[in-house]
Amino acid sequence: MARFVLGGTVLPMPSAIKITPEKIWSKNAGRSASGLFVGDVVAIKHTIHAEWKTLTQAQGATLYNLTKGDFMSCTFVDPASSSGAEKTITVYASGPAYDVYSYVDGYPRYTGIAVDLVEQ
Repeated sequence: MARFVLGGTVLPMPSAIKITPEKIWSKNAGRSASGLFVGDVVAIKHTIHAEWKTLTQAQGATLYNLTKGDFMSCTFVDPASSSGAEKTITVYASGPAYDVYSYVDGYPRYTGIAVDLVEQ
């Protein structure tokens, strides 16, 4: 079963998730005199953009509290795995962006919360 875990807390699966593996190039990478790109890939780091369409006030507060610290673990389904295995990485987070739908009885309800998670 697919899970999305942030800082040890199992969250509802995002409505949309974009996982981008990014190449980290060596210090000497760049264009040579002949115009060819030279260098070495020293690491692959992931950026995860996660969005939830509907969350309760409590779930939104949980996401806020999880992302306000420095670094945290993030477990997600690894797109490089042919079997759909989970991968856990250490990330830092942008502040969540909240789309507020309405305030009913003083409690906001969100129609969109998005956060970017960048591998350390």
